[in-house]
Amino acid sequence: MRFTRYLSGMLIRRALSAALILAFIMQVLDLVDNAGDILDQGEGLAGLLRYAGLKMPMLLTRALPLGALIGALLTLLTLARNSEIAAMRSAGRSTWLMFLMMLPGAIVLTLLQSTLIDVVVPRSEARLAILATHAADEEASQDGKDVKPTWIRVGDAVVSFDRVNNRGRKLKSLKIYDRDASKIVTSRTVASEARWENGRWILKDAERIDWTRANFNVRTPADGPWATTMTPDDVLSALTPESRVSLTAARAVLAGEATPNAPIAFYQTLVERVYAGPLGTIVMVLLSMPAALVNWRDQRSARHAVVAVAGGLIFMLCDGLLSTLALTDVVRPVIGAWSGLVIFAVYGLWRLRRIDGGWPAPKAPAGRDARLAEA
Repeated sequence: MRFTRYLSGMLIRRALSAALILAFIMQVLDLVDNAGDILDQGEGLAGLLRYAGLKMPMLLTRALPLGALIGALLTLLTLARNSEIAAMRSAGRSTWLMFLMMLPGAIVLTLLQSTLIDVVVPRSEARLAILATHAADEEASQDGKDVKPTWIRVGDAVVSFDRVNNRGRKLKSLKIYDRDASKIVTSRTVASEARWENGRWILKDAERIDWTRANFNVRTPADGPWATTMTPDDVLSALTPESRVSLTAARAVLAGEATPNAPIAFYQTLVERVYAGPLGTIVMVLLSMPAALVNWRDQRSARHAVVAVAGGLIFMLCDGLLSTLALTDVVRPVIGAWSGLVIFAVYGLWRLRRIDGGWPAPKAPAGRDARLAEA
């Protein structure tokens, strides 16, 4: 238990430090590109700090898997430099046992990654989307241009709105296009404003135009409650349709309880990635275990650290590529979300088994064996 706390604590500290450094580097690069637009909104340093605070969870989510790889490598290299790995091996502890002692730390990183993906990042992205909408509105009003509307499908109806305020609870310039079962528009409702009050939308200055044959172009007032399944969460999701969606929101879309803003395969993949994605930190630690063979007195042993780094980077590349293919419905969501994780986990376990089982001795050339037999 003492060794487990020692190795897991060392892994967590180094992994979080590496992830924070990587996230801050990405933050600086992002601010270099966007600082001018943020300062143009007139909020000064406060607006810049708010943007950086909302952006940090997303950057930390991207950096944490690589931080786990770097943290595990630094942990193993520190142990090797202090001859602690040699002491552990002399006490009968194998590389597999060292991985098991680091596993609780990897699980802590996995739980942190899962919390960021499913809880923190969707909320911060929604807040950033609102800030981006406000900035676009101000820029359009200063330039005299029309604001680009946001479109969303709610059941058979199609809805558009120009501006969003109060965290998706207030919509400006709302237009509702009702359609029949054949997807033909039967009416249009135009409202200057829609407010979310007491669990429903209230339309203001609204007018409905009927386009059916019986009442073609008949105009009627439409102020008051609007019967729809759309919620403020759907509005925020529409502002960032390709962003991260929480597990609860994705399941609601798949169950037909919420409005989809992307293909169904997108939400199916997100549900799978909520479970598979955080487990990548454990696979990263597993792929780093060849670094336990590094010997500071033998320069040739550095290749084991190179193999560990290469394995982690290739895993990130393949996992990201397969997830993208699943999000775009090129491959099945389950395959795209889990195949990279499973393949590299099996590879890491195979490497670990070869390390503990020993590598086969190289075979001598046939000509040399013949000469030795003759001698």
